[in-house]
Amino acid sequence: MDGIAIKKILAPVDLSENSEYALKYAKLLSERFGAALYIYHCITDIQSAIGYVPSLPASQIINSMRADVVKEIEHFRNRYDLNENVEVVIEIGDAARKIVGFADKNNMDLIVMGAHGKGALERFMFGSVTEKVMRLSSKPVLEIKLNK
Repeated sequence: MDGIAIKKILAPVDLSENSEYALKYAKLLSERFGAALYIYHCITDIQSAIGYVPSLPASQIINSMRADVVKEIEHFRNRYDLNENVEVVIEIGDAARKIVGFADKNNMDLIVMGAHGKGALERFMFGSVTEKVMRLSSKPVLEIKLNK
């Protein structure tokens, strides 16, 4: 394919088995193309998702969630030897919109995502993040289905 260079790959993970599987593909692609790999996780902004709850210490919950995410991503990094040319990004907000925004802002060449990482109830209530990213993104999106 003339004129197509893959130098930056975005791998959004929700810490599910599907997203971990997709991360393996993203790593292989980054090695094949010599591309930088960005592991991305978005924590849902609970204040906007459920509204203001005065007894709920949202910042403490988000900080705790962030610490858990960092720990899990470190496991991924160690398990799959993801240390060179890998950057980890954790943001807060609406996952699909944040992923697309990050990809645009940082000139990603490819987004590699797992298919349906969350459970059926979450997909019914919120829709698939991967499907939303595919609809909203101007960047190519590679959807990886879990091979079971």
